[in-house]
Amino acid sequence: MDIKQKIEKANEEAVSRLTSGDPVLVDVAPAGEVIPGLEGKMITHSGPPIEWGRMCGAQQGAIIGMVIYEGWAESPEEARAKLEKGEIQLEPNHHHDAVGPMAGTISPSAPVWVVENRANWHLAAWMRSKGKKD
Repeated sequence: MDIKQKIEKANEEAVSRLTSGDPVLVDVAPAGEVIPGLEGKMITHSGPPIEWGRMCGAQQGAIIGMVIYEGWAESPEEARAKLEKGEIQLEPNHHHDAVGPMAGTISPSAPVWVVENRANWHLAAWMRSKGKKD
């Protein structure tokens, strides 16, 4: 099978999973209570694994905001210093069965939707978008 056929087969599988899903909202809970492995001073983010210093400004800003939201720092400068020292762990959402809007930052106290795909009984958490009506 050549690369084009592999890509077509993978795309067909992705579309099949999307169209056959049966998502059901089952809860809204603090992320640290429902996202596997989200514990301690950890923030998850969108995209692949990436070091703090290599993140774009928007993603760094979102993470700084979450550090302050959690009470781990009182100012952006203090948050940045803690992140530069590696005092706060950063991991991709998809390593924890989670997704989030925009920069995708999720911290332990953040409220998330807990959604169950009843077609295959997979459970996932989505960060609630702030400022939007439910």
